Amino acid sequence: MGRVDLSDLNLFEFDYDLTFMVFFLNTHEKIYARYGARDATDADARQSLEGLRYTMQSVLQAHKNHSTDFAPLSSSKPFFVREETGVQGGHCLHCHQVKERINRKIVSDGDWSRDHVYRYPLPDNIGVILDVDRGNMVEKIISDSPAQKAGIHAGDRLAKIGTISVHSIADASFALDKAPLQGSLSVEYYRDGKLSKTNVLLGENWKKSDISWRPSMRFLKPNFAVYGPDLTSQEKAKLNLGATRLAFRQSDQISEFAKTSGLKPNDIILGLEGQKMHMDVDQFVRKIQREYLVGDTITVEILRDNKPMRLTLVLKGR
Repeated sequence: MGRVDLSDLNLFEFDYDLTFMVFFLNTHEKIYARYGARDATDADARQSLEGLRYTMQSVLQAHKNHSTDFAPLSSSKPFFVREETGVQGGHCLHCHQVKERINRKIVSDGDWSRDHVYRYPLPDNIGVILDVDRGNMVEKIISDSPAQKAGIHAGDRLAKIGTISVHSIADASFALDKAPLQGSLSVEYYRDGKLSKTNVLLGENWKKSDISWRPSMRFLKPNFAVYGPDLTSQEKAKLNLGATRLAFRQSDQISEFAKTSGLKPNDIILGLEGQKMHMDVDQFVRKIQREYLVGDTITVEILRDNKPMRLTLVLKGR
């Protein structure tokens, strides 16, 4: 990020866990758009050279039309990271390190909440899959999602989410970061050249997403040290379990976390309470790391000496 102590983070506001971000500004430092996005699968899964070209062309057209529809700043007062974290003297930081320092300051001030965890949700969270090469074009709508219920269709071109113009996936994610935790969110879109507007209803926890790829959130990713070999199909059949059902045996080498949680070697782990899980042990561990945070409580169903039991585990960090 270069001279981060001299960068106004209220101007250059974006998802600091990303590996690439472009800002499109006019000569008065007004932001037309952003470009750069990713998901848990890959750092480049949501961006392409064609997508960057498309965004540049969209911004140039807005500039040519003398658009004054700029992205709003969270605050008109400059925000320098040195004021919050003490970074001084030309230090260079990775972008995620800026986020880590800001997070530590929020925690030390006693202002931390889960609202700080799920930042910059992808439009997937409201049911909109955007085209990677045309970042404001709806490629697909997820069935029974808030977007589908609001009447948005594949082939629509997003114009605005809330008050923020959408030229790219990054713009959509930035707009969703500003959206309320619950309630109604206005979305404007073009269909067959005609501008339409609808309201997307946002349910509880709609911003929740996979944070396993985020370096700045390492302190919140649980170290679920429960592990062992999957049962064979024959062993599952003896327990009246389907061949694809989760069932693995806790190994003899048991972690301190597993031991203090009440697990014993040879316990058979069947999954989480109330969920019929069809996966292997590695997929189960990844699911815990994707969907839960340090400090969360989960109830695990096990078999011990062929007797069903439930254990309550409080997830720990590294």
